[in-house]
Amino acid sequence: MPPAVTDSFDIWAVDSQIGADGSISVDFLLPTGIYINLDVPRDATISQIKQLLWKQAHAYPLFHLLMEIDSYMFSCVNQTAVHEELEDETRRLCDVRPFLPVLKLVTRNCDPGEKLDSKIGVLIGKG
Repeated sequence: MPPAVTDSFDIWAVDSQIGADGSISVDFLLPTGIYINLDVPRDATISQIKQLLWKQAHAYPLFHLLMEIDSYMFSCVNQTAVHEELEDETRRLCDVRPFLPVLKLVTRNCDPGEKLDSKIGVLIGKG
């Protein structure tokens, strides 16, 4: 049996050669349609990344149309091709493992029952 080979292009792998300084270039899409590219630490939490994005977004047009920072959360497509909303902002980016390093800033929804059903579905492996 051949030895296990890791993908050298997997940017989320611990021994990845991409981003030797520990940062990853992530694309962000704001609700205003503005696209921002930032280099963020691979091990940063979602909350830290959102703060970095918010500081950078001040310099872009249409920033005044955005609500306060707590009104938003990120969404992405994860490695299992499931659209995921990142409500838990204590998770690290390398633990979320988006399929591509693209995060979309979306408005938070307030239906806790639906969120609970979604979390239960993820826990039992339902797509």
